[in-house]
Amino acid sequence: MKVRWLLVGVAVSSAALSGCGGLKLPSGLNTPTVPVSGRVLDGSALQDTPIAGVRIVINGSAAAVTDADGRFNVNAPVPTTTPQTIRATLTAAKHGYVTYTDEVQINTSGSNELPPIYLVPAPQSSSLGGRVVERGSGRPIANAEVLLQVNGGTIQRGRTASDGSFLLSGIMPPDGVFEIRARHPNYLVMLDPQTGQLSRSVTLQQGDDRVNRVTIELFPLGTLVRLTGTVLKSETLEPVNGATVRVGDKQATTDSRGIFVIAEAPTGLQVPVQVTPPDTTLAPFSDTITINGELLIIFLGAGSTALPPLPFTVAGQVTLEGETNYSGVRVEALRGDTIVDAAITGVDGRYTLWLPPGTYTLRASLAGFQTVTQTVQLPPGVAVQGVNFTLRRSP
Repeated sequence: MKVRWLLVGVAVSSAALSGCGGLKLPSGLNTPTVPVSGRVLDGSALQDTPIAGVRIVINGSAAAVTDADGRFNVNAPVPTTTPQTIRATLTAAKHGYVTYTDEVQINTSGSNELPPIYLVPAPQSSSLGGRVVERGSGRPIANAEVLLQVNGGTIQRGRTASDGSFLLSGIMPPDGVFEIRARHPNYLVMLDPQTGQLSRSVTLQQGDDRVNRVTIELFPLGTLVRLTGTVLKSETLEPVNGATVRVGDKQATTDSRGIFVIAEAPTGLQVPVQVTPPDTTLAPFSDTITINGELLIIFLGAGSTALPPLPFTVAGQVTLEGETNYSGVRVEALRGDTIVDAAITGVDGRYTLWLPPGTYTLRASLAGFQTVTQTVQLPPGVAVQGVNFTLRRSP
């Protein structure tokens, strides 16, 4: 289950879709685009062997298909045409190959030629196709992340195109019952806002997306949800009994386990949240945050208004899948598109950042590994440790 952490105003949440959905793109029909081209090759061949018929989606673009030379051309949606380099999410999939999803850098002011993309063959595998749409209206949801949990807990992921369609290929084992979900920053994380159901079961048969298809419906932000959370003491992790938690115009009181439940909590990108502790030994929490149905874990520290001393206000560790040397990872703190501070990890993967109070996106990246982001809200007087990352190898 996806969890949002709050530490006296510190919110930490995983965002596999780079904030769940990557770049925040303009709404409406006038979203700017830039041309992006590239080539898809067979990763198992000794020589560069092109793959035709690969489906390419970048940032929720219309799907393109590679030609006989493995080449593709995509008009990728971007937030602005002001010259800058941005990160965009690319998904490449074809039946018989493992789905490739990773971030690429594109320039918003001109044409872009990407480095070659290598797909790994997956003979005797299956594929799953379908659409992600808005519940009620049936409108397609572009640039939603689709996640399929396969054997051993491995996650197969991809992004939807402008018509809400997606393709996941290279699924092993090729048949059986799997759990699937989809997420997007403008929608609830659960498929049922009252039960909290995050995923649904899908039965696959060995074959391609003509055999295996599914439609996933997401509820838009603004839908009332059954919201559950826990309030804990930051130093001892003991539950806080009797704290008043207010979300929008609804409130609840924590029990002896620190748990609270709000039956019909408001959701949205900026929902006021307040936590009043039962005594003055703990600092209250008050901020405006995104409420999308994630389980809330709220840590309350001792009352303090002093700014933490140097050298850091945020610290943590980055680990790399399959490696023991964690050096060279760049950890950036961003406000919007502005990098406020950055650090490079040492062999042990540890990093520290010094940031003024506020809301930041922390981004950990290293060539050859999938970029991971987390959102952190820093109040005055708190130094936050344990904001950790694990980077998986790029497919």
